[in-house]
Amino acid sequence: MKRQPFYILLLKGIGYIVLGNVLCLFMTMALSMFGDNIIFNILAMICGTLIFHMLVFTVAWKDGVRERSLMKNHRVESVPKYRWIILGLILFVIAAAPTIVLLLNKLFFPEGDTLFIYRFISGSAYPFIQTFIPKPDLDTMAWIPTEYRQIDSMSPLFPALMLIFYAIIPVMTQLGWYIGYNDKFNADKMMYK
Repeated sequence: MKRQPFYILLLKGIGYIVLGNVLCLFMTMALSMFGDNIIFNILAMICGTLIFHMLVFTVAWKDGVRERSLMKNHRVESVPKYRWIILGLILFVIAAAPTIVLLLNKLFFPEGDTLFIYRFISGSAYPFIQTFIPKPDLDTMAWIPTEYRQIDSMSPLFPALMLIFYAIIPVMTQLGWYIGYNDKFNADKMMYK
């Protein structure tokens, strides 16, 4: 067993972000079958947040467990400092890129509506879209030709909220690595402490 290279850990982190977005998308679509209820939207936001951030936590935790094993078996001499903070910041930029594009679309290019595409690319944002962005009134607008774009009813504060949501990624990666490296989830240690 040897230390995994930086780029492999980055690719794993990106994979977990993609997986988290896909799982959040499917979960939100499944919960939306029950109707447009604020309780289901709040439940989807809580579950989506847990799913997304715990997957990012997991990839760092696994690396922390590996590092602990390498140090214990004297295969490495020191622990790399700030690796998961740097990886977390890179993952934050990657995860937040569609949100930044959405914000630029809202502020500078309002003629294009990227919100529909955004909800499928950033599945972790889907429950927040369902809750914070008003839907069109289909009873009055269904038969009228209209130029309605959902991005017109989106507040610029929504992308700011999503950037805060993604800003938790570096915290979760560093926390995951710390817990994995220090063996904080060892059931024997917790039971006999």
